[in-house]
Amino acid sequence: MSYKVIARKYRPQTFSEIVGQQHVTRTLANAIGSNRVAHAYIFSGVRGVGKTTTARILAKALNCASGPTADPDNTCDSCREISAGTSLDVLEIDAASNRGIDQIRELREMVRYAPASSRYKVVILDEAHQLTDEASNALLKTLEEPPERVVFILATTQAEDLADTIKSRAQLFQFRSLTFKEIAEEIERITREEKLQIEPGAVAVLARAAEGSLRDGLSLLEQAISYSDDTVTDAQVRELLGVVAENVLDELVEAIATQSAERALGLVHRLIGEGQNLQHFCREAIRHFRDLLVVRVCGASSDLVAAPSDEQDRLSEQAAKFSEEDLTRFFNILLATDDDLRKKPDARLHLELGLLKLVNAQRLAPLEEILADLRGTGVAAKSAPSSSGAPPRAMSAAQSASAPAYSAVAPARETPVTSAIAAPGEKIPPARMSAVASSGPVPASSPRIVARAAEDVGGGLASAQLEAIKAALHESKLLSSFLEQATRCEMEASEFRLFFTTENRGLADMLPREAMERLRTAVHRVVGQPLRVCVKLESGRAAVPRSSELRARFEEDPIVRAMLEKFGGQISKVKRPGEE
Repeated sequence: MSYKVIARKYRPQTFSEIVGQQHVTRTLANAIGSNRVAHAYIFSGVRGVGKTTTARILAKALNCASGPTADPDNTCDSCREISAGTSLDVLEIDAASNRGIDQIRELREMVRYAPASSRYKVVILDEAHQLTDEASNALLKTLEEPPERVVFILATTQAEDLADTIKSRAQLFQFRSLTFKEIAEEIERITREEKLQIEPGAVAVLARAAEGSLRDGLSLLEQAISYSDDTVTDAQVRELLGVVAENVLDELVEAIATQSAERALGLVHRLIGEGQNLQHFCREAIRHFRDLLVVRVCGASSDLVAAPSDEQDRLSEQAAKFSEEDLTRFFNILLATDDDLRKKPDARLHLELGLLKLVNAQRLAPLEEILADLRGTGVAAKSAPSSSGAPPRAMSAAQSASAPAYSAVAPARETPVTSAIAAPGEKIPPARMSAVASSGPVPASSPRIVARAAEDVGGGLASAQLEAIKAALHESKLLSSFLEQATRCEMEASEFRLFFTTENRGLADMLPREAMERLRTAVHRVVGQPLRVCVKLESGRAAVPRSSELRARFEEDPIVRAMLEKFGGQISKVKRPGEE
């Protein structure tokens, strides 16, 4: 008998042997047991996860001599013919090469006849998404009302490309990618069956390279066995697949931990001297730092770590050298570097630049630390009164933000500080602090930052109460936006008055009755008494401070002054929200 590759030799023959798809096999087994087998199924998932194998097992389960049964015996004539691919009643059609309307018409004629010798006629359409639009339309009626004893199984890697009319006529099963652990365990089992020796490191490399596809993992194992004979070693598998050794990744971690640019650049020179693919190295680094981040967050024993158990101590030791923020930053830098290596020429230059960013990333100060320092400076300076009255709370929004730190990228030359002032009573969300803000660290020498000020509202209602009303309505974007546009508010007798400029006279008309009722409920809950909500227009523009007054307030605010000194900038312009 001719040689069978490992992927075919160890192909599952029963539902219980299928790895990682219990949600599919259990449903199919229950359907067979309760005689509720559908006439059409769609098996969707990435390559090599068991779609066609499951379809064959389903065909055997329906046609087994002792069935229909969820556990075909694999010994009767029907089971053996289906396993060998010689059954007249199980048709496997490659829809990638038989995708036209003529082939589908022939199929429709073929399924009209009763099964030759089996209980069911099963049609397996592989890569079904490749059917033409005309062929898909020709199949619709047959899928909706197939002849007796006919079951269609459409296997595809891209279920989203199937026509909606086809998907509505079939039961869809989504096959998932297998985990690192599942593939590694299957590789170890098969090597034991083959009486081969394999090192744990080699198993880990093969399982990671499979990328969720068991068939890919077994094909790689076949290559490794041919290359390594009876003992498959970690070094041989890495050499075969072009995967860098773990000690190279350890060297990268040490270069970053010690902030040694020389070691990082030397590592690139070493890789080039050894003929390594620089993009493969970058992707291995992404995988390694992803594992370090998971170890830092979930612990080394977590199933999320794509590494064998004997590497847990080493990963824990390396992860302890960095914070979660550092590892997240490294991960993003490596992803950007991988994108550059894939799209741009001169791979060495881009890899060196990426590694230098990793080395210097820890020198960047988080924005929270800088703001805390500025707040400390501002508190001390606030004892000095200003000529324009109480200074605006320039950093109130930044102080209360719970979102990740924002940063401003420092240009090569001094850049003026741009400031904006909020409308009275406005609480500035972090996302509106600045157009130049972006997630990540801020260099300690960055000369550009944006400040906003929020004034307390006048009238009988305290600012804290208005903020409480806003907080109670934070889930309603409509009401939150409505309150943000108010210039001031008052509470008198049984009325709660919101004042708007003439430009916003249409806001009240836009609010539906349900929204106004919700606003009244929130005011009642915060104030403690029922009030009628009234919308008023400002009689004039005097309540809105002039730009010169706003600029003076910012220039005299101690926190703004501290920021200017810290970043070495100057105020160039003051603008209100919504101004260009």
